[in-house]
Amino acid sequence: MAGKGTLVRAWVGAALLAVMLSSVAAASPAAALPPLQTQGEIRYLSGGIGSDEAAAIQAAREQFALSISLSARSGGRDVYLATVPLTIRDDAGRTLLDVVSDGPYLLVQLPPGRYEIAARYGGETRTRVVRLVAGRPQRLALSWSQLTNEAANEAAAAPPSAAPALAPATDAGTAARDPALPPVRVQGGVPYLSGGVGSEEAAAIQAAAARYSLALTLSANEDGHGVFLASIPVSVSEVGGATLLDVVTDGPYLLADLPPGRYVVRARYAEQEQTATVTVAPGRTARVSFAWRATAH
Repeated sequence: MAGKGTLVRAWVGAALLAVMLSSVAAASPAAALPPLQTQGEIRYLSGGIGSDEAAAIQAAREQFALSISLSARSGGRDVYLATVPLTIRDDAGRTLLDVVSDGPYLLVQLPPGRYEIAARYGGETRTRVVRLVAGRPQRLALSWSQLTNEAANEAAAAPPSAAPALAPATDAGTAARDPALPPVRVQGGVPYLSGGVGSEEAAAIQAAAARYSLALTLSANEDGHGVFLASIPVSVSEVGGATLLDVVTDGPYLLADLPPGRYVVRARYAEQEQTATVTVAPGRTARVSFAWRATAH
């Protein structure tokens, strides 16, 4: 049986969360959050089917310790997923949450600590370990590299009355995506896009940069003129930790939605590597510009 102190803290936490959610709803009257649910001592909400609900959930992410998005690659494009079984276990191996998502987003209130998140779709399980710190909401993207045959069959067999298993993916959690933007991809749980070849695509990426936590620009000086670069190997690693992104750019811009933390960004051109250490803070965009003095001949 929980002690009196635990019950008091739980009640106070519920009251504070209710106030935060009501303020989010007031700020976005046209968008309705799905209901807050409780499993054990864990409070969470899940959904994001429809642009209004997706926008409301995205606006509420900073009020939760952990926000999770679920996506896959299908037919050459990214799609968001629903009805995905997901569990969260603490460092002692105890299951704190065992749910099936009602949409592509799951927001969870958890105390600081280390947790293992596992989600299963199309017969494949994705597992990630996160360390939550007080006052630093984290975002986690779980993605499947492609929609498997089993998953496609499940989607095709779903009755018309069921919630849609797939929804079009948008960049960095936006409800409406500019058609000029290149496709959003996911690597290591990190959504990103790259491009900027052509004025329309470049303008769309520049407009979208504020919605991502990292914006990288690549250029060089050739014969006294500044030129933008493409096909540049770029990696993003946690400071002293794992590499989250290791890609070759499709243009001079790279946008990535990284969780808060410190990262090392590396890019290589003409046998010269440039490196920058950046701090990603909630609600802010860390901007990095790499410029080489001369291009290769």
